[in-house]
Amino acid sequence: MEHKLHKSYIVAFASGKGGVGKSLATVNTAEILQSMGYRVAILDADLGLSNCATLLNETTPGTVMDIMKKHATPEQIIQKTESGITLVTGADEPSIDHIDWSALYPSLDQVLRRLRSDHDFVLIDTPAGASDLSFWALDRADLGLLVVVGEPTAIADVYRFSKFVLEVDPAYPFAAIVNFASDEDDAREILDRFNSIVHHFMNRRFPYLGFIPMDELIRQSVIDQKPFVRIDPDATMAEEVRYIAEALIGLSKQQPRHVPATVNI
Repeated sequence: MEHKLHKSYIVAFASGKGGVGKSLATVNTAEILQSMGYRVAILDADLGLSNCATLLNETTPGTVMDIMKKHATPEQIIQKTESGITLVTGADEPSIDHIDWSALYPSLDQVLRRLRSDHDFVLIDTPAGASDLSFWALDRADLGLLVVVGEPTAIADVYRFSKFVLEVDPAYPFAAIVNFASDEDDAREILDRFNSIVHHFMNRRFPYLGFIPMDELIRQSVIDQKPFVRIDPDATMAEEVRYIAEALIGLSKQQPRHVPATVNI
């Protein structure tokens, strides 16, 4: 059964540092939403370190960089994955030192408008940390979904990242999921620790949208280049991601939505 939202809902998956499983969370959440009947797109905006196509075992037909260079149109780089998700890759080059950013952002906006026109959810996999591209993604998103893990430096990094955004827009719509937790109690304790810092210094608490447990299935899914929710749809991990997806569905039906252009790039 296909569900359709009146407007697309953009979620930017963000983190303070790399290695916290942001791409993994993006891909598996997209898979669950797609399986529930929603039209879902992934925009992998982690230029030069794009992992979504690899995790989905998909060959990239082109990138947003190709649009910027006028080597391709949006239709030529938009691909359908095995499960029906729409996937767009920002760049697959190892070095982005010589990018013309003034030309890249309009190209990203062009692709994002195209994805918004015919998808219920657009999930943006952002670069780790406080980069201009991360702020571009947050600026366009209806929700910034922070991926938090229990390692102290990771908590410190995601705090600094969110602090930067909240200093510009104190009402920015953040929520959080916890990755690599041992169980629900562990996940909530990790987020409570993070929220206590955020509340103390910025008088905010970020809603908890769920967690993804540490499991051997994660390693297997990366090796197999197949989302773990597709490998074993009945696994506990898949159920936890379904919980996250249902939370996003609930938020997508609420008003008002985030107004873009709050975080300058």
